[in-house]
Amino acid sequence: MTSTTHQRAGLVIGLMTQHLFIAPLYKQANAASQLFMITLYCIATIIGSTLPDIDLKNSQIGSLFPFTSTFISTHFKHRTLTHSLISIAFFLLLLSYAPCLNIGQDFYTLLITGLLIGHSSHIFLDLFTIQGVCLFYPWKKKIKLANFKTGAKGEKWINGIFFLILVAYLMIKLKPHVS
Repeated sequence: MTSTTHQRAGLVIGLMTQHLFIAPLYKQANAASQLFMITLYCIATIIGSTLPDIDLKNSQIGSLFPFTSTFISTHFKHRTLTHSLISIAFFLLLLSYAPCLNIGQDFYTLLITGLLIGHSSHIFLDLFTIQGVCLFYPWKKKIKLANFKTGAKGEKWINGIFFLILVAYLMIKLKPHVS
């Protein structure tokens, strides 16, 4: 999948999951604070949705972190470590440290949860490509659930569906505020 599809999916999933994962963090906050936290969470899901491709030096995230990207791409093939359950476990480990923090625990939880959800959405989408992913890395067997080719017509349909979901979601959510 292309970065546009991953980012759009990350945003849609962020919007649709924010009430499940971060609502307890802002339930006592005023409307402006709630909007800020939801926006921050969605930005984290968008960023998280690009993170697995840090194993490609020419990817958007690889270009932002060239030293990290070069290190990872030198030691691991594309769609192995960064597209595996190990990478998801890394975010869960980071999330487990939230209770140990004395300051900013809610902010940390919000960011790491957003990154985790976005990262997971990327891996899930790449399961539908011809290349598949090494979900159980270091076991090198690639898992795939479909045969969509990156950038081809099938992916454009998926991207379009995420766009329609995003528009529908925003129309439903904004309708009470427009009338």
